Amino acid sequence: MSENKPCCATAAAAQLRYLIVGGHRIAIAQLDEILDIAEGTASREENAVRGELLRLVKIYNYVPAAAEKSYEDALYAEYLARKGTGRRIGGGGNGK
Repeated sequence: MSENKPCCATAAAAQLRYLIVGGHRIAIAQLDEILDIAEGTASREENAVRGELLRLVKIYNYVPAAAEKSYEDALYAEYLARKGTGRRIGGGGNGK
């Protein structure tokens, strides 16, 4: 991912963003960066984008195997919303 890594746990926590995944509000580390990378993916085919989003999220976040489909759905919805509006949805960061 990028070279702009957090220096400590506090800085990392400030970079958390939240999504509703399977009815639960879940903190996702590096979500903005993940969405940026996914937007630059050569393939625009839905399954390819979904797979790439999940792959990237798993680099910085624990995703239970049983919840992968829910994460994929939430991530793809966020990806589409961001492409359509140019901004994030899903609760923002820093506990908001």
